[in-house]
Amino acid sequence: MANTLLFDLDGTLLDSVDDLTVAINNTLTSLDLKTITRDDVTLFIGKGAKVLVQRALEKSCGKKPDENTVLETLPRYLSEMKLAEGTRTKQLPGVPQSLKALQEAGFKMAIVTNKPAAIARRLAAQFDLMPYFETILGAGDVDSVKPNPEMLIEAAHRMGVSIRDCVMIGDSMNDSLAARNAGIRAYLLKTGYNEGVVIDQWAKENAPDDLVFNTMTELSEYLINERRTK
Repeated sequence: MANTLLFDLDGTLLDSVDDLTVAINNTLTSLDLKTITRDDVTLFIGKGAKVLVQRALEKSCGKKPDENTVLETLPRYLSEMKLAEGTRTKQLPGVPQSLKALQEAGFKMAIVTNKPAAIARRLAAQFDLMPYFETILGAGDVDSVKPNPEMLIEAAHRMGVSIRDCVMIGDSMNDSLAARNAGIRAYLLKTGYNEGVVIDQWAKENAPDDLVFNTMTELSEYLINERRTK
């Protein structure tokens, strides 16, 4: 049984789509480009800031941007994200109570997110998540983001545990695939985005060993009960 839980951030612990939408639209406006919708943003997130910028530029301009344009736009977006971060982000229902219960049950916990690391840590501090997590890893802390397993393996290393003793908790195919690539199991939540694809249907077709839960409360209760019976 897994004793260490590796949590995604966006769509798992926090809902930050409104902040992301403001930041990317301010970026597009500064370039005299048309803005995109919140629904667009929910389809574009999950693979990190660079991919979000690339997809937003493509949606706004109607054509795929070249690599130089993406790289030139990315710092603008990150600056706008720093201004917007936390202003409209919400903690998902049941998160603080669930994390407290899991910690009291003896689970070790970390955050592994494709969000830029500095932003992830500031949001974790803003929403009083820091006491629950031994380490927080984001984009920039390792060479590759999810679905590459590097971030998961590094988190396990920093906590002094075997990756085999971990389970990935997230809301998207990136989390599931990162877990698979690391050789561990994923527990998935319906509270997130998953690039517009219904997560339980995706899991049924692509990752039948993954368990899917409606809420964080439901997931935490399952983990605690599983721990008590083994």
